[in-house]
Amino acid sequence: MLTRTLPEIGQWYENKNTGALFEIVAIDDQGLIATQYFDGEVEELDTDTFIKMSLCTIEQPEDWGGPFEVDSEDRFESDFFATPDEDKQESGLEPDYMRVVE
Repeated sequence: MLTRTLPEIGQWYENKNTGALFEIVAIDDQGLIATQYFDGEVEELDTDTFIKMSLCTIEQPEDWGGPFEVDSEDRFESDFFATPDEDKQESGLEPDYMRVVE
């Protein structure tokens, strides 16, 4: 029998097909799921894609920080999802607060 795994922030998962380990670090209002793999890579998935993946829940790995020294308390949803203002900016332009004014 095939069972589906629902995303839960803070839960670690193993992709049964690839062996990759990752944690759910954020879920936004539109259902996008931010995952951070053990090697530090961050990926966004939609809920349908996540549910169709062959996953099993696992215990947090012993060296769960991987290459980064980041505690879960130091993470914010805004670290993983673009804000509406960021989406509207033209590519290649710096935001106003990044420009040097002489």
